[in-house]
Amino acid sequence: MTTKALHKWVLLVFAMLASFIAQGETQVLSPDQDQLQLGPLVEYLEDPKGTLSIDTISSQASGWQPSAQDVLSFGYTASAYWVRFSLKRQSNDDARTRPYVLEIAYPVLDEVDVYVFQGEGPAIHYAMGDQLPYAQRPIDHPNFAIPLEVSPSGVTRVYLRVQSSSSTQIPLTLYQNQKLVEKSYETAVSQALFYGAMLVMVFYNLLIFISIRDVSYLHYVMMVLSMTALLAGMEGLSFKYLWPEVTWINDPLLVISLAGVVSFSALFFRSFLTLPHARPRLSRVALFFAFAPAVTAVAALFLPYRPMMLITLLLAMTGILAGAWIGFLRWRDGFHGARLFNIAWSCLLVAGFLLAVNKLGLVPRDWFSEHIAQLGAGAQAILLSFAMAHRMTYERRMREQAQKESVAAQQQMLNNQIRANEDLDRIVRERTEELEKTNAKLKEISATDGLTNLLNRRAFEETFLTEYKRAYRDKSSLAVLMIDLDHFKLINDQHGHPFGDLCLIRTAEVIRDNLRRPSDIAARYGGEEFILLLPNTDTQGAVCVAKNILESLSQTLMDDGERRLTITASIGVAARVPQDQVSRETLLKGADQNLYAAKESGRNRVEWQVSSADEQ
Repeated sequence: MTTKALHKWVLLVFAMLASFIAQGETQVLSPDQDQLQLGPLVEYLEDPKGTLSIDTISSQASGWQPSAQDVLSFGYTASAYWVRFSLKRQSNDDARTRPYVLEIAYPVLDEVDVYVFQGEGPAIHYAMGDQLPYAQRPIDHPNFAIPLEVSPSGVTRVYLRVQSSSSTQIPLTLYQNQKLVEKSYETAVSQALFYGAMLVMVFYNLLIFISIRDVSYLHYVMMVLSMTALLAGMEGLSFKYLWPEVTWINDPLLVISLAGVVSFSALFFRSFLTLPHARPRLSRVALFFAFAPAVTAVAALFLPYRPMMLITLLLAMTGILAGAWIGFLRWRDGFHGARLFNIAWSCLLVAGFLLAVNKLGLVPRDWFSEHIAQLGAGAQAILLSFAMAHRMTYERRMREQAQKESVAAQQQMLNNQIRANEDLDRIVRERTEELEKTNAKLKEISATDGLTNLLNRRAFEETFLTEYKRAYRDKSSLAVLMIDLDHFKLINDQHGHPFGDLCLIRTAEVIRDNLRRPSDIAARYGGEEFILLLPNTDTQGAVCVAKNILESLSQTLMDDGERRLTITASIGVAARVPQDQVSRETLLKGADQNLYAAKESGRNRVEWQVSSADEQ
């Protein structure tokens, strides 16, 4: 052997010795040890550029760090990570070989390369990952699993290289074959129960939607389906059973499923909590969380996985918080279904938050953090189903109550008919009087604004027509006051519509208190606008009434127990003696123009113009 060849062999031997020394303590396997968690027993090395090869890594002594975690978790990172460990059997273990299986229980990793060195032979290489066809895996399992034989003589060295656009987590467990079969069976049973229960709820609520056409049930069904697809993708089940050869869909599926959970959850609580009618501004917030994830779902088909997933995770976390806040507000509103909704949403809030921080690498990966999504999704789905059932029961109870009231009314009518047969003349007279009162009441109701108890606009128009003709016949002056509350929209926006309604009611009371004659008419003309009709009143008298109203308003405190303020109004006055029977719109136009002038002149004032057409 030449000197040069001898020199090469010496260097090779020293490199192997350095590798053995650098690799740390070898884990000794006992014959009765059927499962071993390798997380605390390994060393890892970060490869920021992802360019290191197995030849370089196997001879590199520096840079390795001992693991301080049960499960290695590095969050979302572009770096590749190398992991190494050594195994040997106890000296008293007389079995020739003992089959083991090494499991990497995180099926969404993009690239997983495993190199097994036994003795001085070449490395056995296994290439796996959700970007490679499923059939390429050495063992048919949703997680990444490889066969591993540890002989009674010598040391088995294992190197792993992991790189992924998803969260980089490396849960390592060594099983004897039989133990992995038992664990796989238990996992399969729990998965079958979970996914079976989710699909049962999907079909059950889909049938309810088909039956009653309530869109809340459709949104619920799509939300549960999205959650089921997300969990199936994270557990590698969809890749194994649905598209084992189509690798490009694995990463976009997770983004699309998560985006679907956020979007359909937002649409669900928008419809379930009746936000469009009860809370329009919050309804727009819900629509944002419904449509923004849809954009990331479409973008996930064309753009890199990592930024799309991070954006969707951020939308999911903020959406869950927004849903909790909206549910709390509807509970404060007294909405009957908000209590169960808040309990269910709390499950999703906790589960979604823990899942997100787990994938970001902020909390360690363990059984609870890995299954919190299933626990939270299952609890939320069941509780939301109860919430919708409760709403259905509540609505049915309301219908039954209405039916009972209807039956009671019909029974009362029947009793009246029986009594009518006994004393027909008397009953006819009584019923006639009742009908007259009822008609008068209906006429009053149809002519009255439901909020302020003033006349409504239609009733005012009828009264105005009559009074205008009377003023024309009598050649008397007729005055119109148009009143508009200042900055009322701002009051509604800042303090809410219930407080705005209180302001309208108090304003109507002030107006009513300032009318001294039975012939004076006050009406709600629309929104925050009121109108007064004062027969036999000239401009001076109408202005006096207007000023009295402004003064009374300034002394009236709008107080609902939480807010206290005073409001102002702008008033336009017009008065004239009608010259014909059909020109009443001119009088209205004059009052409206003066109201506009009052607004332009700074509000909280009365404006009038006395023309030659006024007071004859």
